[in-house]
Amino acid sequence: MKRVVLAVAMLGALAAAGQAGAANYKVFLGEQARPPAGTPKGATLDMFLPGKVTVAVGDSITFSSATFHTVSIGGKAPSIIIPDPAHGKYAGIDDAAGKPFYFNGLAKLIYNGQALAPFGPHVVTPGVKANSGVLSPNGPKAAPATFTFSFPKPGTYHFFCSVHPGMKATISVTSGTAPKSPAQVTAEALQDVSAGWAKTKSEAAAAKPPAKTVYMGTGSLQTILAYFPSTLKVPVGTTVNFVQRSAEEPHSAVFGPKKWVRAFSNRTDLFPQGPGKPNQAAPVIPYGSEPKGQYSYDGKTHGNGFFATPVMSTDKTIPLPHSWKVTFTKAGTFKYFCWIHGPDMSGTIVVTP
Repeated sequence: MKRVVLAVAMLGALAAAGQAGAANYKVFLGEQARPPAGTPKGATLDMFLPGKVTVAVGDSITFSSATFHTVSIGGKAPSIIIPDPAHGKYAGIDDAAGKPFYFNGLAKLIYNGQALAPFGPHVVTPGVKANSGVLSPNGPKAAPATFTFSFPKPGTYHFFCSVHPGMKATISVTSGTAPKSPAQVTAEALQDVSAGWAKTKSEAAAAKPPAKTVYMGTGSLQTILAYFPSTLKVPVGTTVNFVQRSAEEPHSAVFGPKKWVRAFSNRTDLFPQGPGKPNQAAPVIPYGSEPKGQYSYDGKTHGNGFFATPVMSTDKTIPLPHSWKVTFTKAGTFKYFCWIHGPDMSGTIVVTP
């Protein structure tokens, strides 16, 4: 009997030692702090840093996001917005002049919980899907949001960000000893961040659109949330082509009073705060503010100059255009910004007589 008790005690001690020896690694989801001086304005990193990590069985990884990402595993990245399964339609949305927008009566789109909401276990299991949900700090000065996955079985696991489908990582789990310590992996991540910032400089230098064209962002995993050129000067009657150039970030062009646009966004763009909560993608995301073929701007539309292109994306999982043309019919200086990224991403069209 004493031998049995001793054996059980020894097994328990070995198990406890194994758990105590498990390491926790950190992987960055994009940058964790502001970029260094000299980095192009609007630069951001849509990358797992590092993108390949090897850990031992029993180890865990804490993924850290200072911007807006998910950590997802299993299947392919789903579309962020989808048709409303209840077949709802946009309704009761008027402009500043009190007139209904044209998109009233059109099919409503909603945010996809399979892309943005948390589900599945925190323990990585082969063949089982899981999603951290959106990881974003609670405020501009808040600490990065984190999510931890543990790895009890050896194998190779592929992760992605459902917000940025090209953002991927490979985690290898070995039954032996991991080749790098958590500190070494963190050092590698910091080196990758520095290399990413350097890459944004070359992306900005290469952004040279043709005449009468605005590039909306540029880059891929290392991207810049900015318009190129930031100010475009054209004569009255010019049709400007807004072209999406960010592989991972959707963009648009929104004209009009920022305060009114913010209020309009608050009442039409309903990001679900939990199960059963209101869920609606803003109608200007898929439809823009004007019927197709009527994108002429004079600074007076909808009673206050509000005017919005549809959101544009190169992501094939999202049913959005890649470019949009706008004809400017009156002289003036017209400022605009991105519906998705807000006034921090802004540009100007100067229309001369």
